[in-house]
Order: sequence, then C-alpha cells, then structure tokens
Amino acid sequence: MKPFSENDEFLKGTLFEIDEVGKSPQTPSWFDASSPLKHHAVIYIVQGEGQIRVNGRKEAISKDSLYVYAPGSTLELKLASQAEMYWAAYDIYRSAESGDQVRSFERERTFPVQGHVKASGSRFKRLLFLLVSEGGRAKGESRFLAQHYLQELLDGILHTAAPAAVNDLEDRLRLTASYMQRHYREDIRIDTLAEMAQLHPSYYSQVFKQEMGKTPIAYLTQLRMNKAKEMLLLTDKPVREVAGSVGYADEFYFSRRFKETSGSAPSLYIKKDHASIVSLSAPYTDHLVTLGLTPCAAQVHRHIPVETRALNLPKHASEPWEASREAFLLVKPDLIITKDNVLPKAREHINDIAPIIGIDWTSKDVFTHMRDIAGLVNRHEAARRWLEHHELRTEGLRRKARMSLGDAVVTICVGREHKLRIYGSRNIGHVFYRSLQLKPPERTAQSMKPYLPGTGYNWTAIIPDELLQYESDYLFLVIETESDRKRMLHWLRSNPSWIKHPAVRSKRVYFLDWDKWMVYAPYGIDRQLDEIEQFIGYRSMQAEYF
Repeated sequence: MKPFSENDEFLKGTLFEIDEVGKSPQTPSWFDASSPLKHHAVIYIVQGEGQIRVNGRKEAISKDSLYVYAPGSTLELKLASQAEMYWAAYDIYRSAESGDQVRSFERERTFPVQGHVKASGSRFKRLLFLLVSEGGRAKGESRFLAQHYLQELLDGILHTAAPAAVNDLEDRLRLTASYMQRHYREDIRIDTLAEMAQLHPSYYSQVFKQEMGKTPIAYLTQLRMNKAKEMLLLTDKPVREVAGSVGYADEFYFSRRFKETSGSAPSLYIKKDHASIVSLSAPYTDHLVTLGLTPCAAQVHRHIPVETRALNLPKHASEPWEASREAFLLVKPDLIITKDNVLPKAREHINDIAPIIGIDWTSKDVFTHMRDIAGLVNRHEAARRWLEHHELRTEGLRRKARMSLGDAVVTICVGREHKLRIYGSRNIGHVFYRSLQLKPPERTAQSMKPYLPGTGYNWTAIIPDELLQYESDYLFLVIETESDRKRMLHWLRSNPSWIKHPAVRSKRVYFLDWDKWMVYAPYGIDRQLDEIEQFIGYRSMQAEYF
C-alpha cells in the first residue's frame, strides 16, 4: 500500500492571492536578503547559472531548475549575464471557518516542499509561462485563470517533486503532529495517523507519547482546546461557534471537555487571570514586567530587571527554533504570547501546550502593544498608569528639548556588520521623533509619511556615501560591537560624505548603545528617556572621537 502523504491534503480548502509574477534576466527587488520573504515564492531558472543564498547558506544554481520558498525565508539571488528566470510571489489562504453567512480564511505560511525541487522542468516551465502571461492582466476571468495555473503548478510540485526523507522515526512522528495542527477541525483517526507514520497503530501511539510527552489523542484534544481559548480571547464568538470551529458538533460535550482540561467553563475563561505566562518575544516580556507580571519563562533583553527562565528563541521568522518542548512542559503555561512573525513556528512546536496569541509587531506601535497585552492579561489599570506617566514625562522633556536644542534636525544611523540603516519613528527613533518630537531629515520624514506614527516604516538601508543625503544638526550613531564602532570612526575621518555632514562639521555626533536603544517596549523606553534627558542637559559635550 502506498504510504499516506500529507502533501496529498495540503492544498485542500485553500485559496490563492497572486502578488507578483514576472519573467526577466533581472532578479526582483525582494531577492536582496534585506528582510524575510513576505509571500510564498516559486522560481524557475530557464537558463544561466549563478548562486542563491538561503537563510545565510550558499547554494549553486543552474539552468532548468525549480525552487520553492515559504514566507520568512531570506533570499539573495545572483545570476550570471544572459540568464533568464520566471517567478511568482503569492499567498495561500486556508479555510478557517465556514457557515451559512460567513466564511473566513487564515494565511498559510508553510509549504511541504522547500528549496530546490527535483522534478522534470518542462511542465513547470509551461505553467509558469501561462501564469506570467495571465498574471500581468490579473483582472476578471484572467485572475481566475492565473489562480488555476498556480494551483496546478503547486499541485504538480507536491505530487512529482522528490519527497523529503521520512525514514527517521522522529520525522515521521512530527509529520503526524503537523497534520493534526492543520486538520484539528476534522475527525482524525489513529489509523490514519499511524499510516502516515508507517507504523502499527498501537506502536505509533506508544512512540508518539515517548516523543511528545502525551498520546496522540491527548495531543489533538489539547490542540483543539488551545485553539478554542485563542478564539475566546480574540473574538466575541459564542461558545457554539467556537465549538464547531475546533471540531466539536456538540456544544455541551465541548464545554464539558473544556472544563475538564482547563478548570473553568468556556464562558468564564476570558475573565480568568493567567497566572503562568510565557513570552516568546523580549519586547513583550518588557510589557508584562511593566504591567506588574513576571512570566514563568521568556525571551529577555539584558536591560530588563526580571528573574525568569530564559528561553533561547528566534527573534525573526527566518531564524531556527531551538527551544525544547521540555522547557515549556516544565513551566505549564496558561498563555503564550509572541510577535506575529514567530507565531507559525510557535504553533508548529508548542500549540498543544498552551494557547498562543500573536500580537502584530510592525502594524502596531508600542502604545497599542501595551493596550493589547494589558487586555489579554487583565491589566488595564496598570497600562493606563504607564501611558499617563509616559505622556507627562515626555511633555516635560519636550519643553526642555525645545529650550536646549531649538528646531534641531536629528539623524539616527545604525551601523552593524558593514550595513547602515537610517531609522524612523520606531525602535531607536521613538524617543527622538515621537517622545521629544524632534525633526527627522527630510528623506526620513517622506519615508514615514504614508504610515501611522510608529507603524509600517522602520528603517532605510544606505551605503556610507549616502549619509550626506540625510543632513541634520545632530547625528546619533548606534553600534552593536567594537568593530562596528571602529568602522564608523574610520568613515567619520575619511569618507567625504561623512566629513561634509553638518553634524560632523559642528562636532555634534554621539554614539548610543545597541542593546539599550534597540528595545522598543515601555521599560526600555523609560531607560532611553533617562539617557536622553542627560544629553539635553549636557548637549555641549563633544563626541569623543574629536
């Protein structure tokens, strides 16, 4: 009997939204490795050779080669002259809820096949040619035709590409766990899972428990309950709808199982204080501490005064997940919070342990983060007190800044490993541009203009020779390492664009500590305000390199 493949079910109940398609000898702008992919991507190298760097690892590429990548991957593609390639960037949405009057979808951020696809290229070349032909006119019927070509292309990749090896027992068990995470709403039988793992059902249950710390049935039940808790925390849906959304047709049976596993009825759950919270993101750990809560385990930054179990966790979607399940099972969390960019990895590894709430990072500013987290943990009054105190303090500092600095323009430049970034009003820029309301350079102001304050735009990458395009009265340089500091000092003394910069000529250049100023969270911002208050009082001090 042919072994069950999860790939066979992956595209079931999905829709596609095509963001960009093209054919060109030049690589698209999103292949520059400056930030993780926002969309799924499929690439076909028609002719030519070159090199691709995926998440920091180099791979040689050649003609007639197909590649597939999921959101979160960082890519840098370099092709030789006379090269030609097709590409498509797209999103996959999976049906999350269906009813008489509403149907909702969740964005799917994974794909079973990654990297170089070992399959015959002629069929895929034809489909990509058709997709590019229709994608450029993706309106009306052409839009649906383009989506049809994309689905046929992805279906072909899933069914004809060489599958990843699943001989390792751990990999086979993970395959079944991944299947349950996607299909928890459905009726899942042990026989089906055992067939996927290529094991006898009784032996499968035994080794699954050894690996995951619980039986497959317990894993599925807790996964469903945690999904229900997430819906109760984030929506106003009645218990009946929540039950149906996580695979229970009987509302009363669901409520009984919910109380058995959670200690409270679904209707009372949102009023419950969460005594044991895990934070997967250092800024959100900062928020919790500011709100008077100490997480039982967390990602931390070194400037936050908290004693907790530190977790080695990814800061970005492209980084590997290295924390063990045992670390989470040991602390028995009631709730896990994280940035939205790490959410898919967290769900993959620990969504059966506790409900996981992802809070949007770039689309919300620090004040909205504070209100959202306070709402989750019932600390509205503590949030209100911090917000009011912050506003009172910054009002006083703004008056001092106007008296001391006048109408000064400020440039914030981060130097890290040969890379330069000019920051806007998030992260480092918050205190300068929002708290003190100092002026950014004109170019930075234009970049920030399309977005609400503190959202969307973060920084612009530049080369050293471009610094003069960000003229200002003051220049703040943020460094991570001593080598970064030496590199910037060299530019200050030798690069014409740096030497001619108004702040350099007037000796108004200051270095800031990376660890302290990269924190975008309330306690960190309070410490940044402490430092900037000293700067306002002693603005006449000269930069040490002079």
